[in-house]
Amino acid sequence: MDYRDWRFSWQERLKYGLEALAMTGILAFCFYNSFWALLAFPLTAFWHFREKKEQLAARRRKELQLQFKDAVQGMAAALAAGYSAENAIREAGRDLRLVYPEKADMVQELAAMQRKLDANQTVEEVIRDFACRSGLEEAQTFSEIFAVGKRSGGDLIAIMKDTARTISQTVDTERQVASVLASRKYEQKIMNVIPFAMVLYLRFGCPGFLDPVYGNAAGIAVMTGCLALYLASRCLGKRMLEIEV
Repeated sequence: MDYRDWRFSWQERLKYGLEALAMTGILAFCFYNSFWALLAFPLTAFWHFREKKEQLAARRRKELQLQFKDAVQGMAAALAAGYSAENAIREAGRDLRLVYPEKADMVQELAAMQRKLDANQTVEEVIRDFACRSGLEEAQTFSEIFAVGKRSGGDLIAIMKDTARTISQTVDTERQVASVLASRKYEQKIMNVIPFAMVLYLRFGCPGFLDPVYGNAAGIAVMTGCLALYLASRCLGKRMLEIEV
């Protein structure tokens, strides 16, 4: 499984497809007041599915990051108890099953690592394979340091503890940043809705006020420009609130 990507289930496809259809309907009513504007549904659906894919994949990687930290801590504890690196992975898998459900990503990954080790793959190979698919910078760094440390006889326990500590610090920092930006993100959501609320207010509160911008080339050009400006400002606001740690 490649954690940098997300595969939609049929329930998710139906859900997000209906959401995209509703969004297209609102855009068609507010900006063009035309049934023909619904033909933009494929573009809206493409954009909506792409955005949801990025969000869901990022959320899964966040969960995987925490599970990976616990797995590394379990491996470090097993190594400190005298287990080999191969057996430490097995012990970490048993420990994680006590904390996470069987379907948790890291539990499944550790089980897959055990099967690969039983098939005579080296521990460096199985960790490197997971690191490449995880999309986690910490996992990739850990894989490289672990491989060098194991070949040169380095302190694997210290490497694993340092990796777990680094992940914990990163997660704590991300939580602090998210807490600071929470109100700003809420304000952005409100600002994203205000243009549609204003148009709907004019449509229903002042019937006929927006008729000059509907049904003619000049009005369509103006409303298309307003829509493009709205989308650009929405994307800009989203990027301004995306702070990577």
